[in-house]
Amino acid sequence: MTTLQQIQERLSEIRPHGTPKHVLELGLVRGIDLRDGVVTIRFAPGPLPPPLAGALRAEIERAVGALEGVARVVVELEAAPGQGAAAPAQPIPGVADIIAVSSAKGGVGKSTVAVNLALSLRARGRRVGLLDADVYGPSLPLMLGVSGRPRMADEKRIFPLEKYGLQLMSMGFFLDDASPVIWRGPMVMGLVRQFLKDVEWHDLDILVIDLPPGTGDAQLTLVQQVPLAGGVIVTTPQDVALLDVQRGIAMFQQVNTPILGVIENMSAFVCEKCGAEEDLFGAGGGKRISDFFGVPLLGQIPLVQAVRQGGDAGLPIAIEQPQHPVSQAFLRIADNVLDEIEAARAPAPRIVG
Repeated sequence: MTTLQQIQERLSEIRPHGTPKHVLELGLVRGIDLRDGVVTIRFAPGPLPPPLAGALRAEIERAVGALEGVARVVVELEAAPGQGAAAPAQPIPGVADIIAVSSAKGGVGKSTVAVNLALSLRARGRRVGLLDADVYGPSLPLMLGVSGRPRMADEKRIFPLEKYGLQLMSMGFFLDDASPVIWRGPMVMGLVRQFLKDVEWHDLDILVIDLPPGTGDAQLTLVQQVPLAGGVIVTTPQDVALLDVQRGIAMFQQVNTPILGVIENMSAFVCEKCGAEEDLFGAGGGKRISDFFGVPLLGQIPLVQAVRQGGDAGLPIAIEQPQHPVSQAFLRIADNVLDEIEAARAPAPRIVG
């Protein structure tokens, strides 16, 4: 006769792809019931992408169903705590499309990509705004060489600053250089909501939101506030990035946001003197991610010293060296992003028959 312990042992062998923890450790199984040979498992996939959640559910049914004495396995889907219906997203006046640039962890160059992508979209003739939503570590003022405080109207409307043809907003505009941001979550989200709702964005084709790194409650709440045309995920070539991208994709899928694609940053180190390339962080990770998740690979950005120097000096490479191969790569990525936005907007073809 099968016991609950045997079922738990079998479940402990099931791990989502790319994770070292099994479904019990991850809290995906909320309860197990065994009666008269029928095993009922309450399964809470949470933010897992539907294909991965479906694969896990099938694996649970197969593994537990193979135990001696089990006549049937019933896997009941259960919402994770706090995973209720969200308030409907509200469009931002003066903004046509909004895209969110995200990374599941810090240190992948997400803000560098967001800045140069926004400038490249501007170079393609779009009216572009850039919102730095990283309250704890705002980098937009440094990377674009912007100082000063935004003007506020009597009715508490905030007017964005401008640089290089971009409309800009960042927490960094309201801080002194040495001021730490020590706020709790509700205060942070209140400020981000103000940036989304109270800024006088003027006649924008695209607003690029540079999300904070990670995929926690703050990021999820932020992308629920406004209707997004799509999400862009920044990653690096390492194989370990597969799990990070999985989290980013799950976050966007949870709020029914199209995933425009993945940008592989630091794809190879390029020697400034000899032009030789070296795969410091591995190779082909972006392509493997694209194939595995079925999302477009928007482009690859090499690791070049000029990119770092430009960001530190407030002169992004897309502005300072527009003919540089990296700048041209960003232009191609901008083209791909625009194509994906239009593809996501297009209605699905009707099937007659």
